[in-house]
Amino acid sequence: MMTAAPAEPSTDAKGLEESLRFGFGRNWSDFIAQHFAESRVESSKCHILKALRVESLAGLSFLDIGCGSGLHSLAALRADAASVVGFDFDRDAVETSTKVREMASGNDARWTVEQGSVLDSARMQSMPKFDIVYSWGVLHHTGELWKAMDNAIIPRKPDGVVYIALYSSDQYVEPPTGEWVKVKRKYNQCGAIGKKMMEWKHAWKLFKQGWREKKSPWTVVREYSTRGMDFWTDIKDWLGGWPIEFASYLEVEQWGARHGLTIVNAIVGEGCTEYILADVAHNVQWAAEQKRRHAARRPLPAPYVKRDGLSWTAQLPELVGSCDQCLAPRGSRLMLYDRDVPLGLTHFMHAHIVQYGAGRFAHWQDYVMFSTRDGRDPNEDPHRYSYVAEY
Repeated sequence: MMTAAPAEPSTDAKGLEESLRFGFGRNWSDFIAQHFAESRVESSKCHILKALRVESLAGLSFLDIGCGSGLHSLAALRADAASVVGFDFDRDAVETSTKVREMASGNDARWTVEQGSVLDSARMQSMPKFDIVYSWGVLHHTGELWKAMDNAIIPRKPDGVVYIALYSSDQYVEPPTGEWVKVKRKYNQCGAIGKKMMEWKHAWKLFKQGWREKKSPWTVVREYSTRGMDFWTDIKDWLGGWPIEFASYLEVEQWGARHGLTIVNAIVGEGCTEYILADVAHNVQWAAEQKRRHAARRPLPAPYVKRDGLSWTAQLPELVGSCDQCLAPRGSRLMLYDRDVPLGLTHFMHAHIVQYGAGRFAHWQDYVMFSTRDGRDPNEDPHRYSYVAEY
């Protein structure tokens, strides 16, 4: 006899419905079996180093929370990390990561793989301290996002950094997060044919977006491996990822402040936003970087011209050569500040800046289109706004 379908969750789904939990480990096992290559490891390594603004991880310890395929743990090892510890809740992921360790590193003693949950507070308390706490696209799948984030930073050294990637509620506005929750539930309730149809439907959307940027489907798939990932594996991972929660840049900023952490770098993507957080009172590297940025800040030229909706523009003709249009993808490193606080939400679609505001901005051609966090006219107090050309 069929039972009644569970009530639809609100915008962010919490709690665990084990019948719907996505098998991340099986997905990563397939990925490694079909797509593992040293070139992917190299892409992942380069991405990690670029985000952390370092040339290597020599002398540093690296914790990979939700290690999945093990590819990022291996990338950290290839970047000369002194030690790497990866753990995952999913047994299949642990087996896959262990297989990669055996296959690609010769069981390097610097790398260990364990099973465990970031929600296990006692386990996190018992772990040694790490220079880098890393978790890419994992914590929002635990069913208890903010507890997972609180626990993730327990094993961080006082001068260590936190590198996390989370689904962004700033990006998922059309459709909104609640619609994606429904999509993920539907995917996990489908049979094999239904899943394949949903995967192609999602891929078609990405291909259409590529065409608007004059990219063929083959180019979209080829360029997808920035972090060493695979196009189709990530589609399955995205559609199936359950449970799921979303976080905004402002929420992560406020969470960090409660723990004495500052967002010192952020990479806004189409799905996940990557955050690097550190205690700049103890971290020498990022304290120096913040000092450099402070010295490089310049007033944002006023008056600001009102555009549609919540958007405004300021002219920056001297930076036309470094805008997003000229250095694809997302080439601009410009950051806007409201007083001493980076707005953070860069590279946004103009339509989203117009409609949703909240500090979203984009550096385009010879101007920056921006919105204020509070929705007010920035000309009321133009001295609030400044920028750094190379954030």
